[in-house]
Amino acid sequence: MKRLFPLFSALAAVPFVALLLVSLGYTLGEASLLAVMFLPGLFAFRHFLPQIRFAERRRGALQLFYLTGAVLTFEYVALMLTNYYLRYNASVWRYDITMPDLLQNPLFILLLLAACALPMHWIERRCNTQPARDRYVEFISDRRRVRLETERISYLESNDSEVWIHTSTGESLRTKTKISQWEQQLDDRFLRIHRS
Repeated sequence: MKRLFPLFSALAAVPFVALLLVSLGYTLGEASLLAVMFLPGLFAFRHFLPQIRFAERRRGALQLFYLTGAVLTFEYVALMLTNYYLRYNASVWRYDITMPDLLQNPLFILLLLAACALPMHWIERRCNTQPARDRYVEFISDRRRVRLETERISYLESNDSEVWIHTSTGESLRTKTKISQWEQQLDDRFLRIHRS
């Protein structure tokens, strides 16, 4: 379900944009077709925006500028072609279907995309929040209680009835705790690999 969330949230944005376009004078069918033209821009922002890093401010700002320019160019061309299609494929050549000035404004297109993309991003982040990782694990090794930071664990190895915990400092600790219990205790940074 989490993988389909971007698709469902983008499709939920279509009626919002369509209703806005109806207020600009389009019929509901025309507005729905034009609203679908905003989906590629939404998907582009959703996919490429998280990849932009501002560690180097100039490079991040340049990447954001290029992404915004590419999305605006694509959206503007798509809206123009769709508007032409609506005008040309009408049963009678309609001169009343002209693209409103507001829809030709790049700032309006960006604000409309942001109004759809930001709630999608916020909801997706809220859905993907994971519980806080345990910072320490406690276990018995050679009759003594050991408290170990999970960051220090390199890997675990099962050897018959024992499990060896290998740390980043080169230390190896032996415990009787089963590997299946370790699998439940550790988070998704660790992957269980079977011998076969």
